[in-house]
Amino acid sequence: MIAYIINGKSFGNCVDYVTRRTLEEKLHNEQSKRQKSDERKYESYSGADIVNHLSKDWQLLAATADVRIYEGRKAMADDIARPTRRRKPIKDPVGHISLDFHPEDAPKMTDDLMAEIAQDYMAQMGLTDTPYIVVRHNDKAHPHCHIVFSRVDNAGKILTQTTNFKKNERVCKALNKKYRLNIGKSKLNTDVSKLRGKEKIRYQLVRDIAAIYLTSSVTDWDSFVDLLRKNGITVREKIGRSGRVNLYYGIGKCEFWYKKLDPFFSRENLEQKFKARREKQQATKAQSRLSEQPQPQRQSESKPQPPKATKPIIIPPLPDTIRGFKIDSLRQRDYQEGKFISISICEPGGVVPLTHWIWYDFDKRQPVISRAYPSDHKIPEAFLQQLAAKQYPVSPSPGAGIRFSSPSLGGNVPEEQGFAHGGGVSDDFKHFLEMHPGMSIEEAWHRFCDQQKAKQRIKGPKLH
Repeated sequence: MIAYIINGKSFGNCVDYVTRRTLEEKLHNEQSKRQKSDERKYESYSGADIVNHLSKDWQLLAATADVRIYEGRKAMADDIARPTRRRKPIKDPVGHISLDFHPEDAPKMTDDLMAEIAQDYMAQMGLTDTPYIVVRHNDKAHPHCHIVFSRVDNAGKILTQTTNFKKNERVCKALNKKYRLNIGKSKLNTDVSKLRGKEKIRYQLVRDIAAIYLTSSVTDWDSFVDLLRKNGITVREKIGRSGRVNLYYGIGKCEFWYKKLDPFFSRENLEQKFKARREKQQATKAQSRLSEQPQPQRQSESKPQPPKATKPIIIPPLPDTIRGFKIDSLRQRDYQEGKFISISICEPGGVVPLTHWIWYDFDKRQPVISRAYPSDHKIPEAFLQQLAAKQYPVSPSPGAGIRFSSPSLGGNVPEEQGFAHGGGVSDDFKHFLEMHPGMSIEEAWHRFCDQQKAKQRIKGPKLH
């Protein structure tokens, strides 16, 4: 579970949004047209019915006792806003939080459990003594609900917890542990094949923007926007009624506010990341120049000592077939070069093949197979030098009788937050693998090379 803190200005607009007022009025009008005039249930309709609504996209799960849920949206919004009248107006009086759950938790996420978790979240965040409602939405691939409340409590005190994002993170971790929930993943790990329409476009756009952000040559906002446009992604800044500058990303006819994609993609945040990237690259270049300068030799070191002979590291080949999956020559070569490879095999009793990773553990001197992504896999410097010198022997005989240890068959690929993993390949390619789960190493590598070549060939105007 992940909690997104939004906040806003209008109680009426927020209640209308979470209870789908526009959709309800549209459905009611369509229903009325199909009925005879003497059989209509309502002579007029203003989208006020909250409980007996027509749409299946949402349900009202919970509300505090001081909110009138049977008298329509206007009464509901007025009750939630009542505490704000006890003091001077504040900037964003509407508290709006979205609780997003992992798709794997959908089977057990009943209305009662979701309402219990939402109320527990409010209590642990310290958002008490204030009116609120909990509304579940069914329009996404993952279960989620919205909490609308007053950021001023019944005593007239401002609830500052809605700006405490560190506390929000701690509460989410505690609730995930308490209710045994999966930690919500970023959109980079969502299976877009199960999505349709605009929602599928939105998730794919997140992946495309993330791939461009990870390009090492992008070190400022202008180059970022330039590369986005070369890949068919538009960027537009628009000044809203409040005077704030809102950022929109689009592809084709679809355009999304950056917060609807990921708050990470705000201009302020990206410019900070690009600045840190420039400083890191400059520091690396400076360190490289220093290392290239000749160092004065001491008298005691004037006579070089002959290097000690080291025993070469030999990685035995894998069996031709592992649990029904045939190991081709390319995978065999990558494995014997110390890299990790991926295969698709079924667990006992399973039907759908799952991605597993195989690598050679240099410490234990044995191969390892696991569903966990080998983020901490390191290749010894001595072995890399051995590869560069082309001195390591490769046994031509099949590796019959090799046993595999499985440290973790339930692991997942790490989150987006660091955008980096250790291993025998470049950081950009590792992130390309994360964004294309299930793709073989060979296919991913060819796709990655084609993408990098295309980015280097195309040039265009910058955004001003």
